[in-house]
Amino acid sequence: MYLGWFDDNPKKAVSLKIEEAIDAYMDRFKVRPNVVLVNEADRTDISGVNVRSEGYIRRNNFWVGWEEAARV
Repeated sequence: MYLGWFDDNPKKAVSLKIEEAIDAYMDRFKVRPNVVLVNEADRTDISGVNVRSEGYIRRNNFWVGWEEAARV
């Protein structure tokens, strides 16, 4: 299950946007996600979560979710 998150605020760091998306996922599903799909331009490292760039993800969109085989 994924939660889509959009944040195009240029004043926020990408890592903060992803942390906010993770918090929203935890509020909704009551579990910490293990993967975040991002655009290559938004690629960054977040401790405890596999941040993976995918070509079909648009800039400033973050797909937060849980994958059984995700490597953290």
